Amino acid sequence: MKTIKRPPGLWTTITLCSLLATGCGYQQYQAHPLVAAHGHVSLRAHDTGDSGFLAYLQEEGYDSRPEQWGWQELMLCTLYFHPDLDVARAQLSRAIAAITTAEQRPNPSVSIAAGRRNEPEVPEVYSLRFNIPIETAGKRQARIDMASNLSESARLNIAQTTWNLRYRLLSSWIEFNAAHQNLAMLKEEVQLRSEIVSMLTLRLQAGMISSVELSNAKLQWQKSQQALVEEQGRIDELKTQLASNVGLPLDKFEQLPLQLHATSQLFEMQRDFDIANLIDTTAQDAALLNRVDIRAGLAAYAASEARLRLEIARQYPDIHLGPSYNYEEGFHIWSLGITSLLNVLHRNQGLIAEAKALRETEAAQFEALQARVIAAMDSARSRYRSALLALEQARSLYDTQRTQAEQARLRFEHGFADRLELSTYQLENVLARQRFLAAEYQVQRAAAALEDSMQLPLENLDSLTSSSRRPALHHPFAEEAAS
Repeated sequence: MKTIKRPPGLWTTITLCSLLATGCGYQQYQAHPLVAAHGHVSLRAHDTGDSGFLAYLQEEGYDSRPEQWGWQELMLCTLYFHPDLDVARAQLSRAIAAITTAEQRPNPSVSIAAGRRNEPEVPEVYSLRFNIPIETAGKRQARIDMASNLSESARLNIAQTTWNLRYRLLSSWIEFNAAHQNLAMLKEEVQLRSEIVSMLTLRLQAGMISSVELSNAKLQWQKSQQALVEEQGRIDELKTQLASNVGLPLDKFEQLPLQLHATSQLFEMQRDFDIANLIDTTAQDAALLNRVDIRAGLAAYAASEARLRLEIARQYPDIHLGPSYNYEEGFHIWSLGITSLLNVLHRNQGLIAEAKALRETEAAQFEALQARVIAAMDSARSRYRSALLALEQARSLYDTQRTQAEQARLRFEHGFADRLELSTYQLENVLARQRFLAAEYQVQRAAAALEDSMQLPLENLDSLTSSSRRPALHHPFAEEAAS
């Protein structure tokens, strides 16, 4: 009787073990449905008394919860609670995960077949084939470079979001402070105009003035009352906007004891800078390098370069090694095959052309961005300089009017002026102070816009221009925001 050769049991064991091994280490899907009500509940849960936020304050140098909240403390709330930063962090996580994908090498494949033949002597047929792909022309490194540059762009997006939130918060804080100062001035103006109307009414009854003079005084009084009511409503609107920029619900924000700043406290160094230094080309170039969107544009261009490298590398086909084992007719057959793609119909010209066009687009967008940034910086410097000149003029007028009001008070105390003249000079003094405060806050707005054009606090401008090296990314709390 003829002995039939059969494949050794070792091969069957190895095959089964390899199949079982491929099933290990898989992740399981976990559903995470998104419900609109959860976002509402999450926002309402934002509270400065939260233990996590208190721990964050300690990391920033606060021994306890602040008793007074200025814009610096509110900025910490923004960095901790604002949902825009959560979006930027999630985008960064996605970009980092893309690097992991780019680093992965293609998995080999295996195929197993078994069958029977009609010959009774050798009825069984087995085959085991592998496919081992080998990438060529540096495709994997090009993918890694592209993903790395995109992740750098996502990281810079966190800093950009942080700076945008800072500018929005600072702008709304300036408006909030200005509105409170203006409200106090309007209350004083309404009170003085009311006294003037009362005195003019008595003089009209005594036949000392005409009704036209009284009507004009009443009209100005009514206008100031209307302005007072509008300013009170504006403060409520600004408070809502401020709470939104902080990332807190309005009811929680209203519980914070705010520390309003005087006009000289937000930008303490704004008058210490020489205007010529702000216009200096070196400062402009240094600030241009410091802007996050400029650096993000460079990262996007580098990613387009890597993509072009990848598409050019794909002209060259990958190699697939195909070792196989066959058992047939009682014989053990080993073989090794090599397969590759034939670039006969095309050589990836379409995707290469798309990648080149993308690179040209990124280059054009970067140049356009630089032009916009330079124009914005020039405009911001001109606005800042004009605001400073207007402030000096308003200060001069206010000093003159304050001197006249003081002289009127002295004349009144010595009996050389009546109450109406004194109140009129006091009213003119209040109006001059309103114009002076408006000019002060206009300088603050211009200073904030100048900071935003450079994406750099003004107090750091000197240190930036004194260094010939490329400046490090300097945005308040940018590193904490990325964590």
